[in-house]
Amino acid sequence: MKSPIRKPEKIAVVWHERVEGISTSAREIAEAFRADSHGAVTVDDYPLRDATFRARLKEGCYDLVMTLGGDGTMLRTGKLCAPLKIPVCGVNFGSFGFMMELPKNGWRSAIPKLVQGDFKIEERMMIHVDVTRPDGSTLSNDVLNDAVFARGLDVRPVRIAVRVSGNFLTEYVSDGLIASTATGSTAYAMAVGGPIIEPEMRTILLIPIAPHLSLNHGLILQPNDIIELTCRSRDMTVLSLDGGKSIPISEQDKVRISAADDSAYFIRISSDGFFYRNFIQYMQRNPSAIHQEG
Repeated sequence: MKSPIRKPEKIAVVWHERVEGISTSAREIAEAFRADSHGAVTVDDYPLRDATFRARLKEGCYDLVMTLGGDGTMLRTGKLCAPLKIPVCGVNFGSFGFMMELPKNGWRSAIPKLVQGDFKIEERMMIHVDVTRPDGSTLSNDVLNDAVFARGLDVRPVRIAVRVSGNFLTEYVSDGLIASTATGSTAYAMAVGGPIIEPEMRTILLIPIAPHLSLNHGLILQPNDIIELTCRSRDMTVLSLDGGKSIPISEQDKVRISAADDSAYFIRISSDGFFYRNFIQYMQRNPSAIHQEG
Protein backbone atom coordinates (compact mmCIF):
# COMPACT_ATOMS: atom_id res chain seq x y z
CA MET A 1 0.00 0.00 0.00
CA LYS A 2 1.48 3.36 -0.96
CA SER A 3 0.41 6.99 -0.79
CA PRO A 4 -0.49 8.89 -3.98
CA ILE A 5 2.22 11.04 -5.59
CA ARG A 6 0.02 14.15 -5.93
CA LYS A 7 -3.55 15.40 -5.81
CA PRO A 8 -5.60 14.39 -8.85
CA GLU A 9 -6.29 17.18 -11.33
CA LYS A 10 -8.03 15.27 -14.14
CA ILE A 11 -10.71 12.74 -13.23
CA ALA A 12 -12.94 10.46 -15.29
CA VAL A 13 -16.17 9.01 -13.91
CA VAL A 14 -17.21 5.92 -15.88
CA TRP A 15 -20.06 3.47 -15.49
CA HIS A 16 -21.50 0.12 -16.54
CA GLU A 17 -23.96 0.92 -19.30
CA ARG A 18 -26.56 -1.73 -18.41
CA VAL A 19 -27.35 -0.62 -14.85
CA GLU A 20 -30.58 1.37 -14.72
CA GLY A 21 -30.18 4.97 -13.56
CA ILE A 22 -26.41 4.70 -13.15
CA SER A 23 -25.60 7.46 -15.64
CA THR A 24 -27.55 9.93 -13.48
CA SER A 25 -25.47 8.95 -10.44
CA ALA A 26 -22.28 9.33 -12.48
CA ARG A 27 -23.18 12.87 -13.45
CA GLU A 28 -24.02 13.71 -9.82
CA ILE A 29 -20.59 12.44 -8.79
CA ALA A 30 -18.87 14.43 -11.54
CA GLU A 31 -20.64 17.60 -10.40
CA ALA A 32 -19.67 16.91 -6.78
CA PHE A 33 -16.00 16.68 -7.82
CA ARG A 34 -16.25 20.04 -9.57
CA ALA A 35 -18.02 21.69 -6.61
CA ASP A 36 -15.68 20.33 -3.92
CA SER A 37 -12.56 21.30 -5.86
CA HIS A 38 -14.01 24.76 -6.69
CA GLY A 39 -13.27 24.09 -10.34
CA ALA A 40 -9.64 23.10 -9.77
CA VAL A 41 -10.35 19.55 -10.96
CA THR A 42 -11.52 18.79 -14.49
CA VAL A 43 -14.02 15.93 -14.67
CA ASP A 44 -15.42 13.94 -17.60
CA ASP A 45 -18.11 11.27 -17.43
CA TYR A 46 -18.54 8.45 -19.94
CA PRO A 47 -19.93 4.92 -20.29
CA LEU A 48 -17.01 2.54 -19.73
CA ARG A 49 -17.13 1.23 -23.31
CA ASP A 50 -17.23 4.72 -24.85
CA ALA A 51 -14.56 5.08 -27.54
CA THR A 52 -13.84 8.70 -26.64
CA PHE A 53 -13.09 7.78 -23.03
CA ARG A 54 -10.75 5.00 -24.10
CA ALA A 55 -8.94 7.27 -26.54
CA ARG A 56 -8.52 10.04 -23.96
CA LEU A 57 -7.34 7.50 -21.38
CA LYS A 58 -4.58 6.30 -23.72
CA GLU A 59 -3.61 9.92 -24.38
CA GLY A 60 -2.93 10.36 -20.64
CA CYS A 61 -5.81 12.75 -20.03
CA TYR A 62 -6.63 11.43 -16.53
CA ASP A 63 -4.80 10.76 -13.29
CA LEU A 64 -7.75 9.17 -11.43
CA VAL A 65 -10.72 7.12 -12.62
CA MET A 66 -13.85 6.44 -10.58
CA THR A 67 -15.83 3.47 -11.88
CA LEU A 68 -19.46 2.62 -11.09
CA GLY A 69 -20.71 -0.96 -11.37
CA GLY A 70 -19.82 -4.35 -9.93
CA ASP A 71 -16.66 -6.44 -9.67
CA GLY A 72 -16.67 -7.14 -13.42
CA THR A 73 -16.68 -3.40 -14.09
CA MET A 74 -13.77 -2.99 -11.68
CA LEU A 75 -11.83 -5.72 -13.48
CA ARG A 76 -12.32 -4.10 -16.87
CA THR A 77 -11.49 -0.60 -15.61
CA GLY A 78 -8.45 -1.78 -13.68
CA LYS A 79 -6.98 -3.50 -16.75
CA LEU A 80 -7.65 -0.47 -18.96
CA CYS A 81 -5.89 1.86 -16.52
CA ALA A 82 -3.00 -0.46 -15.59
CA PRO A 83 -0.61 0.36 -18.48
CA LEU A 84 -0.84 4.06 -17.56
CA LYS A 85 -0.58 3.42 -13.80
CA ILE A 86 -3.85 5.30 -13.21
CA PRO A 87 -5.51 4.44 -9.87
CA VAL A 88 -9.16 3.37 -9.85
CA CYS A 89 -11.79 3.98 -7.19
CA GLY A 90 -14.78 1.64 -7.36
CA VAL A 91 -18.36 2.47 -6.33
CA ASN A 92 -20.54 -0.61 -5.93
CA PHE A 93 -23.67 -0.66 -8.07
CA GLY A 94 -23.50 -4.46 -8.45
CA SER A 95 -24.74 -7.39 -6.42
CA PHE A 96 -21.44 -8.33 -4.72
CA GLY A 97 -18.79 -5.65 -4.96
CA PHE A 98 -15.96 -7.42 -3.16
CA MET A 99 -13.35 -5.33 -5.02
CA MET A 100 -15.15 -1.99 -4.69
CA GLU A 101 -14.00 0.68 -2.24
CA LEU A 102 -17.31 2.51 -1.76
CA PRO A 103 -20.93 1.39 -1.31
CA LYS A 104 -23.57 2.75 -3.68
CA ASN A 105 -24.57 5.54 -1.31
CA GLY A 106 -21.11 6.16 0.16
CA TRP A 107 -19.45 8.22 -2.54
CA ARG A 108 -20.51 11.68 -1.34
CA SER A 109 -18.41 11.64 1.86
CA ALA A 110 -15.42 10.30 -0.10
CA ILE A 111 -15.26 13.14 -2.65
CA PRO A 112 -13.35 15.64 -0.43
CA LYS A 113 -10.71 13.02 0.38
CA LEU A 114 -10.27 12.09 -3.26
CA VAL A 115 -9.94 15.77 -4.25
CA GLN A 116 -7.29 16.33 -1.58
CA GLY A 117 -5.36 13.16 -2.43
CA ASP A 118 -6.13 11.76 1.02
CA PHE A 119 -6.02 8.09 0.05
CA LYS A 120 -3.65 5.20 -0.49
CA ILE A 121 -3.03 3.08 -3.55
CA GLU A 122 -3.14 -0.71 -3.53
CA GLU A 123 -1.03 -2.42 -6.20
CA ARG A 124 -2.40 -5.66 -7.64
CA MET A 125 -0.25 -8.01 -9.68
CA MET A 126 -1.67 -9.29 -12.99
CA ILE A 127 -0.63 -12.30 -15.07
CA HIS A 128 0.16 -12.33 -18.79
CA VAL A 129 -1.19 -15.12 -20.99
CA ASP A 130 0.27 -15.99 -24.42
CA VAL A 131 -1.33 -18.58 -26.71
CA THR A 132 0.79 -19.56 -29.72
CA ARG A 133 -0.96 -21.38 -32.58
CA PRO A 134 0.74 -23.90 -34.93
CA ASP A 135 0.71 -21.30 -37.73
CA GLY A 136 2.72 -18.88 -35.57
CA SER A 137 -0.19 -16.57 -34.74
CA THR A 138 -0.52 -15.50 -31.12
CA LEU A 139 -3.17 -14.36 -28.69
CA SER A 140 -1.94 -12.27 -25.75
CA ASN A 141 -3.75 -10.70 -22.82
CA ASP A 142 -3.20 -9.47 -19.28
CA VAL A 143 -5.43 -11.01 -16.63
CA LEU A 144 -6.35 -9.53 -13.25
CA ASN A 145 -8.37 -12.45 -11.81
CA ASP A 146 -7.68 -15.75 -13.53
CA ALA A 147 -7.11 -17.82 -16.64
CA VAL A 148 -9.35 -20.90 -16.61
CA PHE A 149 -8.91 -24.02 -18.73
CA ALA A 150 -12.06 -26.13 -18.88
CA ARG A 151 -13.77 -28.86 -20.88
CA GLY A 152 -15.96 -27.85 -23.80
CA LEU A 153 -19.26 -29.42 -24.84
CA ASP A 154 -18.38 -33.01 -23.93
CA VAL A 155 -18.52 -34.13 -20.29
CA ARG A 156 -15.05 -35.64 -20.26
CA PRO A 157 -11.96 -34.61 -18.30
CA VAL A 158 -9.28 -32.50 -19.91
CA ARG A 159 -5.60 -33.43 -19.87
CA ILE A 160 -3.14 -30.57 -19.43
CA ALA A 161 0.62 -31.05 -19.16
CA VAL A 162 2.36 -28.37 -17.10
CA ARG A 163 5.97 -27.23 -16.92
CA VAL A 164 7.15 -24.61 -14.41
CA SER A 165 10.29 -22.66 -15.31
CA GLY A 166 11.39 -25.44 -17.66
CA ASN A 167 10.73 -28.29 -15.20
CA PHE A 168 7.98 -30.82 -15.85
CA LEU A 169 5.40 -30.62 -13.04
CA THR A 170 2.56 -33.01 -13.88
CA GLU A 171 -0.21 -33.83 -16.31
CA TYR A 172 -3.56 -32.89 -14.83
CA VAL A 173 -6.60 -35.05 -15.58
CA SER A 174 -9.48 -32.91 -14.37
CA ASP A 175 -12.51 -30.81 -15.23
CA GLY A 176 -10.13 -27.92 -15.70
CA LEU A 177 -7.22 -25.89 -14.37
CA ILE A 178 -7.08 -22.37 -12.92
CA ALA A 179 -4.10 -20.02 -13.02
CA SER A 180 -4.97 -17.22 -10.63
CA THR A 181 -3.55 -14.01 -9.21
CA ALA A 182 -3.87 -13.17 -5.53
CA THR A 183 -6.84 -11.00 -6.52
CA GLY A 184 -8.48 -14.01 -8.17
CA SER A 185 -7.87 -16.25 -5.16
CA THR A 186 -11.25 -15.15 -3.75
CA ALA A 187 -13.06 -15.95 -7.02
CA TYR A 188 -13.26 -19.30 -8.88
CA ALA A 189 -10.05 -20.55 -7.24
CA MET A 190 -11.62 -20.25 -3.79
CA ALA A 191 -14.76 -22.07 -4.98
CA VAL A 192 -12.69 -25.15 -5.85
CA GLY A 193 -10.90 -25.16 -2.48
CA GLY A 194 -7.91 -22.93 -3.16
CA PRO A 195 -6.20 -20.79 -0.51
CA ILE A 196 -7.18 -17.17 0.09
CA ILE A 197 -4.20 -14.92 -0.62
CA GLU A 198 -3.75 -11.30 0.45
CA PRO A 199 -4.44 -9.27 -2.71
CA GLU A 200 -1.15 -7.32 -2.78
CA MET A 201 0.99 -10.47 -2.72
CA ARG A 202 2.87 -11.14 -5.95
CA THR A 203 2.27 -14.79 -6.71
CA ILE A 204 0.62 -17.14 -9.22
CA LEU A 205 -1.79 -19.77 -7.90
CA LEU A 206 -2.24 -22.97 -9.93
CA ILE A 207 -5.15 -25.19 -8.91
CA PRO A 208 -7.01 -28.04 -10.67
CA ILE A 209 -10.81 -28.32 -10.90
CA ALA A 210 -12.08 -31.75 -9.74
CA PRO A 211 -8.85 -33.66 -10.50
CA HIS A 212 -9.12 -37.41 -11.08
CA LEU A 213 -6.22 -39.55 -9.86
CA SER A 214 -3.77 -36.71 -10.43
CA LEU A 215 -2.18 -33.93 -8.38
CA ASN A 216 -5.05 -32.45 -6.39
CA HIS A 217 -3.35 -29.70 -4.40
CA GLY A 218 -3.01 -26.06 -5.36
CA LEU A 219 0.47 -24.63 -5.91
CA ILE A 220 1.54 -21.10 -4.98
CA LEU A 221 4.33 -20.08 -7.33
CA GLN A 222 6.91 -17.31 -7.43
CA PRO A 223 6.10 -14.25 -9.60
CA ASN A 224 9.19 -14.95 -11.74
CA ASP A 225 8.06 -18.52 -12.55
CA ILE A 226 7.07 -19.25 -16.16
CA ILE A 227 4.20 -21.71 -16.59
CA GLU A 228 3.94 -23.60 -19.87
CA LEU A 229 0.80 -25.62 -20.59
CA THR A 230 0.03 -28.10 -23.35
CA CYS A 231 -3.40 -29.62 -23.91
CA ARG A 232 -3.34 -33.43 -24.27
CA SER A 233 -7.10 -33.85 -24.73
CA ARG A 234 -8.70 -35.17 -27.90
CA ASP A 235 -11.96 -33.54 -26.81
CA MET A 236 -12.42 -29.78 -26.84
CA THR A 237 -10.62 -27.71 -24.22
CA VAL A 238 -11.38 -24.01 -23.83
CA LEU A 239 -9.63 -21.10 -22.15
CA SER A 240 -11.42 -18.17 -20.51
CA LEU A 241 -9.55 -15.02 -19.41
CA ASP A 242 -11.16 -13.10 -16.55
CA GLY A 243 -14.51 -14.73 -17.32
CA GLY A 244 -14.44 -13.72 -20.98
CA LYS A 245 -15.62 -15.71 -23.99
CA SER A 246 -14.24 -19.22 -24.37
CA ILE A 247 -11.18 -19.63 -26.61
CA PRO A 248 -10.73 -23.14 -28.10
CA ILE A 249 -7.34 -24.68 -27.30
CA SER A 250 -5.93 -27.53 -29.41
CA GLU A 251 -3.20 -30.08 -28.73
CA GLN A 252 -0.85 -28.10 -30.97
CA ASP A 253 -1.30 -24.79 -29.12
CA LYS A 254 1.30 -23.63 -26.62
CA VAL A 255 0.15 -21.58 -23.65
CA ARG A 256 2.57 -19.53 -21.56
CA ILE A 257 1.66 -17.76 -18.31
CA SER A 258 3.90 -15.30 -16.47
CA ALA A 259 3.70 -12.19 -14.32
CA ALA A 260 2.47 -9.20 -16.35
CA ASP A 261 4.66 -6.13 -16.74
CA ASP A 262 1.79 -3.88 -15.59
CA SER A 263 -0.11 -3.87 -12.31
CA ALA A 264 -3.60 -2.63 -11.48
CA TYR A 265 -3.91 0.20 -8.93
CA PHE A 266 -6.92 0.45 -6.62
CA ILE A 267 -7.70 3.42 -4.38
CA ARG A 268 -8.29 2.82 -0.68
CA ILE A 269 -9.77 5.72 1.28
CA SER A 270 -10.47 3.91 4.52
CA SER A 271 -7.76 2.85 6.93
CA ASP A 272 -5.66 -0.29 6.43
CA GLY A 273 -7.52 -3.56 6.68
CA PHE A 274 -9.84 -3.27 3.65
CA PHE A 275 -9.29 -6.91 2.66
CA TYR A 276 -10.01 -8.32 6.10
CA ARG A 277 -13.15 -6.23 6.59
CA ASN A 278 -14.51 -7.38 3.25
CA PHE A 279 -13.47 -10.95 3.92
CA ILE A 280 -15.51 -11.03 7.14
CA GLN A 281 -18.46 -9.28 5.52
CA TYR A 282 -18.72 -11.52 2.47
CA MET A 283 -17.22 -14.86 3.47
CA GLN A 284 -18.50 -15.55 6.97
CA ARG A 285 -22.22 -15.70 6.23
CA ASN A 286 -22.99 -18.00 9.17
CA PRO A 287 -23.77 -15.69 12.17
CA SER A 288 -22.62 -18.32 14.67
CA ALA A 289 -19.13 -18.22 13.11
CA ILE A 290 -18.66 -14.52 13.86
CA HIS A 291 -17.67 -13.19 17.28
CA GLN A 292 -16.73 -9.73 18.46
CA GLU A 293 -13.45 -8.95 20.17
CA GLY A 294 -13.33 -7.43 23.59
